[in-house]
Parts: sequence; C-alpha cells; structure tokens
Amino acid sequence: MKNSTVSWILVVVFFTTSILFACLYLSEKHYLQRTQTALDMTEKSEAELRSSVQAAIVQSDKKEQASAVCGIYYCENVRFPNPNQVDLRSDGTAVFFVDFGGASGEKPRPKTSWQMTDDAITVGATTFKTEQGDLIDSKGNRWLHIR
Repeated sequence: MKNSTVSWILVVVFFTTSILFACLYLSEKHYLQRTQTALDMTEKSEAELRSSVQAAIVQSDKKEQASAVCGIYYCENVRFPNPNQVDLRSDGTAVFFVDFGGASGEKPRPKTSWQMTDDAITVGATTFKTEQGDLIDSKGNRWLHIR
C-alpha cells in the first residue's frame, strides 16, 4: 500500500509539473509572438516614417526650386504680337505681357498656369529650359530673370 501511495503521489506531482511547464511554455510562446508582431509593426512604421520624411524633403526642395524660379522674365528677341515678358508667380500662375511700345505700354494676356519638372518649365503651351537662372525657349531665345 505504501508503494502505491508513493506511486500515486509521484504521478500527481509529474502531472502537475507537466501542466505548469505547458502553461509556462504557451505563455512564453504567446509573449514572443506579441513581441515579434510589435517589432514587425515598428519596422513598418519606421519605413513609412522614412518614406514620409524623404517625400517631405523632396517636396521642400521642389518648393525652394520653384521659389527660385518665380519672378519676371524679359526677352529682347521676341517682338509684337508675341509676348516678350512673363511673370511666373509663386501660386503656380503665369501672366505673359506684350510690349506694344510707345505710349500704350505693356498689356497683360490672360493668366495661365506653370509647372516645373526636373529639366524644364512649362508655361501654358510653351516649354523652357533653365540656364544660369534664365529661361531658354524652344527657339533658343534667352529670357532674362529681371526680378
């Protein structure tokens, strides 16, 4: 009888420790899974943050470039009836002016929009290249940046 009681006690102890170890194992496994999920989310957040910061830097650089381009440009080689001045404004609009000469002075044309790409500035239907702060049209005319 003493042997069977000892045997049952050992069985109960073994069973109880097995259950405790299983619970600890599952608890640690769950904790590790949550930790891995948190790490994955952190890496994803860092990647999104880097992407957002990079986009903001690029956008800021483009705004600075566009700000440097804004102003009035004048071309001596272009004469009436074609416009020989253009005002590139910071709000993305542009106004061409035609110099009639004499007392009548300059007359503005309707507003149009302008946009800047990496290598060109498009004002309405006209495309310019930039060179040393001035604009060069498709015919090779230099539009001097006067303001």
